[in-house]
This record gives sequence, C-alpha cells and structure tokens, in this order.
Amino acid sequence: MEIGPMKLTRRTLIKAGASAVAFPTIISRSWAQDAKQLHVGVYNSALGKLIQKEVIPKFEAEFKCRVFTIEGATLSNIAALRATRDTPRFSMMMMDDVGIPQAKQEGLIDKLDASKIPNLAKVYPRYLFEEDYGVGFSISSAAMFINPQVTKPLESYEQIFEAKYRKQILLNTPKNTQSVLMLIVATALTTGKPLKEAQYLVDSGWDKLATLKPNVLTIYDSEAQVLQVAQGQATIGGIEYSKAIYPHTAKGMPLDMTFPKEGAFTGINSMTLVKNAPEPELACALINRILEPSVAKMLSEQTLSAPSVGGIDFKPETAKFLAYPDTKAADLGLFTPDWKFIVPRRGPWLERYNQVFTS
Repeated sequence: MEIGPMKLTRRTLIKAGASAVAFPTIISRSWAQDAKQLHVGVYNSALGKLIQKEVIPKFEAEFKCRVFTIEGATLSNIAALRATRDTPRFSMMMMDDVGIPQAKQEGLIDKLDASKIPNLAKVYPRYLFEEDYGVGFSISSAAMFINPQVTKPLESYEQIFEAKYRKQILLNTPKNTQSVLMLIVATALTTGKPLKEAQYLVDSGWDKLATLKPNVLTIYDSEAQVLQVAQGQATIGGIEYSKAIYPHTAKGMPLDMTFPKEGAFTGINSMTLVKNAPEPELACALINRILEPSVAKMLSEQTLSAPSVGGIDFKPETAKFLAYPDTKAADLGLFTPDWKFIVPRRGPWLERYNQVFTS
C-alpha cells in the first residue's frame, strides 16, 4: 500500500476549478453526447486495471453512461478530492481504509446510502468504516512471508529477532503503511498485549524494534524485491500484504505467507461516495456493482484478495489464498488497525522509525 503519486494515463485532462490541478482520465467507451458522465478514482494497480477492463465497460453499457477514471494511490486520490472540493468533479473514489477517517474528517466523502446500495447488506460488518462512510471490497492479510522450501512457518514474531537471522530479513520501507504494523508487533512483544491493544502503546515498542536492526538485510521499497526470499537471498520478509505474495505463489514461486500466533493485520481496498457528488445515483450503482457477489468473486479470483461480501464459494485452488469467509479471517487473528488513532501520529512515528534503521 505504497503512498505514491497519481499515475498519468491517457486522453483528456480535466481542469479542477480554481486549483488549476489537472487530472488524467480514461474514457473507457463512447456514447451519445448527452450521456451522463461519471468520474471516479480507481487504484493504480492490477486491481484498478481489472475494474477498468472487466467491470466498467459492462456498467457503461447497462446504464448508458460514460465512466471516466483516474488512477492513484490513497493519498493522491484524497488530494484529488481536496483540489476539486469547490467544483466537484468526482462521484466515487477508491482509497484504502487508512484514508477514510481523514477523508471523512475533511468533509470530502459522504455516508453510503444503503437504500441505493443494496449489496451493502451482504458486507461483513468489519469492512464497513466510519459509520458507513466507506466500504471495503478487496481484503489482503498482512504478515511475514517466507520460502516454505527452506523456512518453517513462524510460530511467533519473536523469532525474527533471533540472532540466527542476522542480515537475513527484508524489512518493508517506511514509505509504506505496513511499516507501522511492524512497530505494533514490537510493542505487542514488549508489553505482552494483543496487537489490537498494543497499537495504542507504541512508545513502549521502540527499544524492541531497534533490536531488529542487526537482522535486517535491506529495507525494500519494490514489490519485485520480495522475490529475494524465493531466490534465497533473504530468509524472511515483511510485514507485507498477501496480494503482493500470493500471485507469485500461484505461479509456482516458493513464497508463502506465515501467520504467527500473535495474529496479523488486514489491508483493505475500499470505496467511498464523494461529498456533493455530481452523479450520486450512478456512483451508488457502481459501488453496488463492485459489491455484487459475481463481480466480487471475479475480482478475488484474479487478484487473490478476499471479497468483503458473504456467501461466495471458491474453488480450493483459490480459497487457500483467501482470508475468507469471515470466520477464517478470525481464525488467522486478522484485525484492522485503528487508523483514526494512528494516522495523526504516523509522521513522527515514521521519522523515529527511519532513525532506528538508518542511524
């Protein structure tokens, strides 16, 4: 979940009112000049491209509209909403669960209308955020990863601090949200508290985190670098999202997630309804379409991330990768961090995190 810049795509540039900020769009299909236009933000990732290719064209055909998309990461999508606040352009915006409290606090998004999004009733409650101001639709687990051909699954996060792993661990960059999760782990090990409680006590975890430094081979900032574990250049990596690991596993690479007894985290791709959306009805319809079980199943099969709606059956070769159904997520000890608490503190935390591993 790297917080990166909005990706330039192709065709039209939209001027965002007085802000003079330009946003790239993709016109996925042409209709009559008087067709309604829906502007949405999607992820600059395989998931976003899959939605553009497999979901949006059929949606356009059914609703006789033109859907324009921008591609971005969470913070760039939020920035797009800020820039167009006075001249609303977007109607639906995708962002990770980490961004929803911030977007709500700034008045950039609106509450989802269950009467217009009937598939909300099928969503597991843990994936509805900030009193229904956002809904998750693609869920990854977040933990350590290993080469199962040479390393046994970790029983405890405590093992990664052992001297035998000196210069053998890949540590996720502080630029990514996952780095905060490692701090929570260090705090849990120090305090003996569950991860869910440790997130509020991180001042107790810094000394423990510092003891990991001798074991860190490198701090990686590219998904491709996870292959160092498969290639034997490193032994353990993380904390990483399963969506970055399991597609390699499915292709036969010796990589697998490992879930220690202390539990693990979730990484949740979500959707929001923009405040003062120009086309709220269409936006709700698109959110509903993405939550439709048949669409959710397709997205999960292609990305190996779990859906948020219940009642979907998967073939064993897909099911083994998914934290699904909700009971399986509970069995893995997955929990969603309290981003409303963490985000305002994340800047100072990451400054200190950098000092720990670069000094």
